[in-house]
Amino acid sequence: MMHAILANKEAHLQKVKDLFNRLGAEKSGEITYLMFEEKINAPEVREYFSSLGLDVWDAWSFFKMLDLDESGAVDMEEFLMGCLRVRGSAKAIDIS
Repeated sequence: MMHAILANKEAHLQKVKDLFNRLGAEKSGEITYLMFEEKINAPEVREYFSSLGLDVWDAWSFFKMLDLDESGAVDMEEFLMGCLRVRGSAKAIDIS
């Protein structure tokens, strides 16, 4: 049972990492709001967010929530922790 839980967690983490790279972070290791906004409406990116249980209806608010250090860019750790915080039943309105 524990093995199944860990495998599921690893699969989820890999999906979040893949999404981060799809947003344009593979070169710089971080994404800016402009990069995020440019990719957020792509069907494959929306599908990734949906598969993670994330409803991103307001790109600016979602990005601000991810950018914990208010640097204007989100690195992998900020992105991963932010996505884990809001996945599932928590919706953007709950976070606000």
